[in-house]
Amino acid sequence: MKSYFSLKYKLFLILACLSLIPISLVSYSSRHFLFRSSMEYSSSISSQYVRFVSHDISLYLKDLSQSFDALLTHSAFQKFLETPDDNLVEKADYLIAFRPVLRNALQSRNEIVGVLYLDELGKTYFESARKGFRYGFDFRRDPLYASFFGKRKEELSVPHTMDYIIGSPETVFSFVRPIYNLRTGEVRSWLIVEIREEKLKSMLSVPGYDYEGHLLLYHSGTGTAVSEVPNPPDVLECFRQSLGIRSGDNRILFTSGGIRYEAAYADIPYGDWKLVWLAPLSSMTRGVRQSSGWTLFIAVVSLAAALIIAFPVMKGVLRPLYKLKDGMHSLGRGTYVPIPPPYGNDEFGFLIRSYNQMLHELQRMEQEVYQTKIREKERELLQLQAQINPHFLFNTLETIESYAVKNNGEAVGEMVQLVARMMRYNVRNDGGWAPLKEEIAYIQNFLKIHYYRNGMDVGARFEIDSAALELPIMKLSIQPFVENSIKHGWSPHLDPREFLLTVKAEIARKAVSEAELHICIIDTGAGMAPHVLDKICEMITAEGEGEIKDPYFQRHTGIYNVFRRFRLAYGDKVYFSISSTPGEGTCVEIRVPVLVRS
Repeated sequence: MKSYFSLKYKLFLILACLSLIPISLVSYSSRHFLFRSSMEYSSSISSQYVRFVSHDISLYLKDLSQSFDALLTHSAFQKFLETPDDNLVEKADYLIAFRPVLRNALQSRNEIVGVLYLDELGKTYFESARKGFRYGFDFRRDPLYASFFGKRKEELSVPHTMDYIIGSPETVFSFVRPIYNLRTGEVRSWLIVEIREEKLKSMLSVPGYDYEGHLLLYHSGTGTAVSEVPNPPDVLECFRQSLGIRSGDNRILFTSGGIRYEAAYADIPYGDWKLVWLAPLSSMTRGVRQSSGWTLFIAVVSLAAALIIAFPVMKGVLRPLYKLKDGMHSLGRGTYVPIPPPYGNDEFGFLIRSYNQMLHELQRMEQEVYQTKIREKERELLQLQAQINPHFLFNTLETIESYAVKNNGEAVGEMVQLVARMMRYNVRNDGGWAPLKEEIAYIQNFLKIHYYRNGMDVGARFEIDSAALELPIMKLSIQPFVENSIKHGWSPHLDPREFLLTVKAEIARKAVSEAELHICIIDTGAGMAPHVLDKICEMITAEGEGEIKDPYFQRHTGIYNVFRRFRLAYGDKVYFSISSTPGEGTCVEIRVPVLVRS
């Protein structure tokens, strides 16, 4: 008969048979051995775990007892033992002396509700950070607390409620410690530590254990069981009966309600307590069930592997196309990710090599466009700076002319020197950048020339961080704001105390590797008119690197040019803020990133 199955499907069937048959044989033969070893393993682990937890509980109770050793040996506490109940003065004195020691023992133990003191002389004392004591409570009439009188060794009681406290009672374990009178060696007093039931229950949790079951504290004298899960009474009764005929290996098996149970236990040396691990034997089959599940999982994986192996050719053919598709997606997001060339020189190899060559050409063209934009911005910066220089020069030459007419050669000479230094600073071939200290020196020369023009000094203060003096900044980037402050805010009629110009510059650290240069130009002059301030704020918030076509800035180019230069040089990383109040002054704040220029 003609076969309609292709070779890849025949290969898949052969691989599936080779995978499933051995797995089925191994699974079937191992179930019996797995169940038996699981039983032995569970018994060993549960016995070890019970011994470990019982030791942990014993150590906790021992440590709890030892934490009160300093109290029981305190001299004032020992005198308190022999003080009659009606001697209130001595009781109070001794209590004040040893109470800090008792509180110190309670500070680090949140699980302790309180500590109760009882003695045969009738004295009672209760210390707690959260509960109040019900005075007049008769402990001799309470069956549980009455049984504590006469104890000669440390013992842990069954859980019970604290009926002698004010408010809602709490369920606690009472840890009873006899108090020895160091002078007589007698025991006539007892210290009872009230431990929250949740503390010991939390020590019975079984995180990460593989089988069903739980830990419980069992009190042989009363049959009380304490655990985090409910314990059916019939199971506990069967356990109690089996415990009476137990063997010497601390492990018993019993049946309750048709279910077979395993119990491993260990004694706790504080009363008739035993720590018990109780688990149904049916939980031992969990390993077998897990083994069957893993067998099924391995079978599915084997079938999947057979399917993958059956179609290697299709995957090999399509792999280069998938890589090309991913590369096109990355290119659409603006990321250039070359594709590693495939083995061989087939059609797919030629296609991918052509794609990689196209990426290289695109990167080269993008870099050329970027460099062209940078050169255009640099040219515009220099053009804007050139617009500022003549404006100041013309005003200064007029001042020199006026002093020359007055035959004041000394003033003319100094102004010529100032202008020479300032023009040398302007025309120097440095790309339009200079250290901050040179910009500050330029401003100081400008203020001297202003003195000659007006015959009066302008109150000026410079607060410059020494660490910022060498930082590069655009030339003539601060001076226009200083000039505007004097031009619009200062008047020769102002008293020197009425106008103060302050120039501040400091470095502010944004992150470990980032810093900003903060510049502030503040004056206490006449301030700006509201409509002028609105136009400047509109210019600052305008998009397009500060470009704006308002006719106001065609007549007032100074601040506009400076702002454009900052935007061209720093882009979105520059921050401008201008605030002004008529009659009070103006504040200009500039923040730019610290640049390192070669």
